[in-house]
Amino acid sequence: MSGPLSLRFSVQAQTDVRRITSELGRLQAQMASGAKASDLQGFGGASSRLLSAQSLKSSADAKSSVISQLQARFGVQGAALGQVADAAGSLALSIREAISANDGRGIATELDLSFTSVVSALNETWNGQPMFAGERQGAGPIRVTSLGELQDATGPEAIFDEATRNQTIDLGAGAPVVLSLKASELSTGLFDTLRAMADMLEASGGTIGQPITGTQRDQLVMFADALEEEANHFTNEQGRAGQLQNRFETELVRLEERSNLITKEIGDQADADPAEISIKISTLLVQYEAAAKTFADLSRLTLLDYL
Repeated sequence: MSGPLSLRFSVQAQTDVRRITSELGRLQAQMASGAKASDLQGFGGASSRLLSAQSLKSSADAKSSVISQLQARFGVQGAALGQVADAAGSLALSIREAISANDGRGIATELDLSFTSVVSALNETWNGQPMFAGERQGAGPIRVTSLGELQDATGPEAIFDEATRNQTIDLGAGAPVVLSLKASELSTGLFDTLRAMADMLEASGGTIGQPITGTQRDQLVMFADALEEEANHFTNEQGRAGQLQNRFETELVRLEERSNLITKEIGDQADADPAEISIKISTLLVQYEAAAKTFADLSRLTLLDYL
């Protein structure tokens, strides 16, 4: 082999060794990390698609996290609304039983218990925020703590402490969703009935005795009818909370499926294929051995071989 030709082959073999060594290092890094590249620049033209997909996945995951928290909130909210419905319904039942027995001596106690249950439920909170006070943070929306305070209240502002706007959430669907009506929207009629009953009891000396007078019976029937109507109102609102919970559950499934699909797409673009890498490494090792052998053989040639 002539000198210049041998030198050219030697340089080429050395270049091949370096190239193959570099490629083997890159493939081994992919095998170790599981990624086709260590940064976005390494993905070339696919980098913009990866950035867009990662942004979409982050958005879907963030919405999923919010909805997961809302699912728990609606469970507590529904229980609170059900508690008010039960309190109003139980008081109405107690009144009808008292009328049937012609004995109203237990009505005052039932009224007080129902009032306490209603206030407790409407002041319920979730993650430190009252659920029925609109956007306002802090204490619950019901100011009055006793039937006496309710009787003395001179207007809605003395009973309710709320924000101007309802608490809403916007999941990007185009319109904010109201999480709950405010306490004043839910319970003004109920508190009017409870106050009217307290006024009646006060006018009767603090209690209704035995027997119940005809006038008292007529008033009690009216109160029972009003309380049952309010109980139905809260039951309907509890159903609305359940509908929202179901709606968000469906949305949660959709977002999770979307996130999984995007994750797969990102993987197709960014994840290395171990089987494919193994084949490439095996092929390169064969090439490396051939190039290294050629370079070694040419390196052993003496100066006389070039002359």
